[in-house]
Amino acid sequence: MKPIVGYYGYWVYLTYLSLISAVVGISFAFEGHIKYALICLMISGICDTLDGRVANLKQRTDREKSYGIQIDAFADIISFGALPAAIGYSIGQSEGSFGWISIAIFATYVLAALIRLAYFNVIEIELQGKNEKRLYYEGLPVTIVALIIPVVYSICIMFELPISMVYHGLLVILAGLFVMKVKIYKPKGRWKVVLCLIGVPILIYILFAGVI
Repeated sequence: MKPIVGYYGYWVYLTYLSLISAVVGISFAFEGHIKYALICLMISGICDTLDGRVANLKQRTDREKSYGIQIDAFADIISFGALPAAIGYSIGQSEGSFGWISIAIFATYVLAALIRLAYFNVIEIELQGKNEKRLYYEGLPVTIVALIIPVVYSICIMFELPISMVYHGLLVILAGLFVMKVKIYKPKGRWKVVLCLIGVPILIYILFAGVI
């Protein structure tokens, strides 16, 4: 009998790293280090984008596949739900615009992300039972916020836009897109790499520009 529960191997380590990066990012956000929190968000996004390709390199049992689906969603709600909310809290604190409306927006955003991830898991389990592949997403995948949020934040810095107002509005829009029943094309391997590469100049800008 195994001395510990869970699964440990290269096929799941990127998911674990995504969660660790998110927790570090939340810590940075609460300390007011927004740019480092954004970098952690992007690292989580890269890990989540590539973890499926790495997992497919291993011949997994049905139980290991189910574990991968569940652990990925649990990590995602922290990485792309809680972390963006924490970043919003830090932005609001720095601009003196944090209040009950902010709390309502953050709670709605995280709830929408949770609903989206739970729904995704239900459909994914059904598809695996039929031995079918997912061809498209229903609703906006939460992982994409790892690119959208840093891009919008960088634009606000470049053009001196009110970051808190824009950020709050962005979370409301994202929350709606998470639960909207629209079909979105699922990018294949090379397109996932392209998305990661698009984030590189944004990451460099956030790291070296005069961000908050």
